[in-house]
Amino acid sequence: MEVKSCKRCGKIFQYITGAPLCPKCKKDEEELFQVVKAYLRKNVGATMEEVCHETGASVKMLERYLREGRLEVMPGSPITLSCEQCGTKIRTGRLCDKCRAKLSSDLGSAAKSIRDTRLTEQEATAKMRSFNPSVRR
Repeated sequence: MEVKSCKRCGKIFQYITGAPLCPKCKKDEEELFQVVKAYLRKNVGATMEEVCHETGASVKMLERYLREGRLEVMPGSPITLSCEQCGTKIRTGRLCDKCRAKLSSDLGSAAKSIRDTRLTEQEATAKMRSFNPSVRR
């Protein structure tokens, strides 16, 4: 564990994980999140400005809740985010479904390529050992 200064109030605290906020500020932020969540449930068509004005949350906080996937707005809501890859409008998260699927596929292909390379290297090492008895096993 390390000691950090709270990003919000400046108080020094023992940091474990997550946002660099002291326990009090973390609790306050969670309470505000619950207020925003309840407001959005009751006011489905509210704009970002209305939500922020009525709850006291900043636009930055509201966007962070949406990007983290903690909040998802209903279809047709005036509150939207843009996919960080292609710019398509999304309701929550960082990527649209299409870009998320492509990223997943690309990562799967990269992992397979790495596995194949390692297998090829292991096979080459095994062949060297079988041809050269001086190579340690």
